Amino acid sequence: MKIRSLLFFLLIATISAWAQDKKLIPIEEVQGVWTRRFQYDRHLIDHPLALQIPLMEARDPEVNVEFLKFKRQRKLSSWLAGFSTVFAFSTYLSKGNISEGFYWSAVGGVALANVYIGTVSNRHFNKALKRYNELSKAQMGVKVGSTGSIGVGITYPL
Repeated sequence: MKIRSLLFFLLIATISAWAQDKKLIPIEEVQGVWTRRFQYDRHLIDHPLALQIPLMEARDPEVNVEFLKFKRQRKLSSWLAGFSTVFAFSTYLSKGNISEGFYWSAVGGVALANVYIGTVSNRHFNKALKRYNELSKAQMGVKVGSTGSIGVGITYPL
């Protein structure tokens, strides 16, 4: 009776491990003249933020940290662009209250900050994508090892 229940438990554990085992599909970058697209699972994706779910499925701390930094910096960049637009519109409505030098220095400073943040955020995204693709290629390989002992277990790729 104990052997049957042990075999039943091992069978259920093996089936659930196979059901939860997700294969990481590599993400390919398709570079255009002015565009950057990504191909994931035979789908063409235009925006890097749309790759959040596949990247987070890797469950790798490095991928998660780099992608979340990218996402946070993209949000900051959009806030800066919104600030610049509101500032320009308010300056237009209140003509003569703000000097031209201050206006151009403020708008130029925000534009330079936006370019810098965009460059840094793209570096973080590239690191996350590179690490994800390394994990997906490592998962495809077959690992054969010899320890000199016999055992049964469930493995989880990191």
